[in-house]
Formats: sequence, C-alpha cells, structure tokens
Amino acid sequence: MRPDGSKRRKLTDTPDFNEAGARISPDGRRLLYFRMSKSEPVANNTYGKHDLVIADADGQNAVVYGANYLWAAWGPDSKQIACLSPKGINIVNIADRKVARQLPRKGIVQQLVWSADGKWLLGTANGLGPFWNIGRLNIENGEINVVSETDRYNCTPDWASNSQDVVYARGIIPEIGGRAEMWIAHGDGSGKQMLYAEASRNIYGACASPDGQYLIFTRSIEDLGENDSAQTTLSIIRRRDTPMVGDANATLRERFPAAKAGPRLDLGKGWEPHWSNLEMGGNP
Repeated sequence: MRPDGSKRRKLTDTPDFNEAGARISPDGRRLLYFRMSKSEPVANNTYGKHDLVIADADGQNAVVYGANYLWAAWGPDSKQIACLSPKGINIVNIADRKVARQLPRKGIVQQLVWSADGKWLLGTANGLGPFWNIGRLNIENGEINVVSETDRYNCTPDWASNSQDVVYARGIIPEIGGRAEMWIAHGDGSGKQMLYAEASRNIYGACASPDGQYLIFTRSIEDLGENDSAQTTLSIIRRRDTPMVGDANATLRERFPAAKAGPRLDLGKGWEPHWSNLEMGGNP
C-alpha cells in the first residue's frame, strides 16, 4: 500500500499457505517472506523458522528456498542475505545459495536485521540478561553489545535509516506487567528514548521510512503470540511528533510529561510492516 493507506493490493495468492515477515530488498526489486502450511498459525516468535520464499517485488516468480534460512534478512547490496543456523549466522549469496561467511550467533535467536551500511546485524537475543534483549553484532569482528535494557523483555528491532540508531519494542518486566512500547537507542545502547506508547495497546514491529521521517508499526491488544488472536492493526506517525502518547492515560502522561498527543494515521488490519522507497515498476 501507499503510506496513506491507498492502493492496498495483494502480492501473493496462496490459499493453501500462511505467509509472514515480508521484507523488500534495499534495491526495491525483490521480496522475501516466510511460508508455512495453512494449519500453522502465524506467530511473532516463530514465523522466521519456516520456508523462506524470494520473489520479485510484485510477488511474481516466487522461489521457495526452504527451511534452512532462519530469520533471513537482506544485505545492503540485495545480493546476499543473513540468516540463522544451528552453528552461527550465515551470510548467503542469493544467486548460488552458497554460504560466503559464517559469524557466531552470540545468543541471537530471532528477528535478524542487517544495517544499510553493511556493518552491523541486529537481533533479539538470549544471554545478554535474564530476558530477551536487543543485541547489535559487529560483522567485522563478531562482537555483540546490548542495545536495550536488560531487566525486561525486548523484541522486534529494526534500524533507523542512518544505520546508527535502533528502533525496538521495549517490553515488560514479568512481575510488573504493562504494555510493550516503541523506543529508540543508539547502537551502543546509549540515548534511549520513548517514541510511542499506549496504555491499551502493545506496540511492536516498528519500521522507519527510508527518509527517516515516518514510523510504521503494529498495534496489538494482546501480547503478540499467535497473530490470529492478537487483533493487530497498522499505524503511521511522524518522527518529528515523537515522543508521542496515543491515549489519555494518566500514568503514561505522568511518565512522559513532554510527550505529544498525535496525530496518528491508522491503516487497518496488518502486522510486521516494511517500507520501500520505490513504487512497483521501479519509479521513485
């Protein structure tokens, strides 16, 4: 769809499958996503473990790569993907499917993302604290650092357009509860700031536009497990309007007294969105 919600159209037509985790390549020419049987529910924490499919950006000429490319993410040149394997993180050539390089996983378990400058990988990781945390892995030396706070669950990371800042879902402390919120931090973990929060919705899957001016994300009434029951919708806000609070909850207002009240554009049902800076056909 267009960012205003218009021209919403179907890219695939596969009634025998569920499909999830769509990502458009940096050059705008191809699309990757994960396919599973219709009986398998789409779930936030498992969709990347199913069959990888790579197609043209309009959904045509789909090729099923199979289940050995866990949580695949586009490389900056659109000619390689990074994916998880039992032994490490594999850098794979699209053309011949050969592993060009392998890196240590360092606890990364899902939701892999490659920076536009090619220097970093992000992922949701174990081992950086008692719960899931956001880890940034240096592709050159294989070292990892924690981006998020370590006293709570965190997930669904993505890069801001500058390849330096990280947008992620700041989750809950189990004993306290609450809602997941959209936060941003520098890649080294400094400069943490709230971007968007609601008292009645969990905020996941934030993705910054290529020009850095907008944020698209998922709003979910329930914690994102199986997507069919989570009642998820998509929304867009302007980066310049953050920090923003999406409802009139007094507790949120007390926590974030400088936060604004909107505007927010709601786009209806959807989940785990992604941007492209090209229209279909390659026109800007």
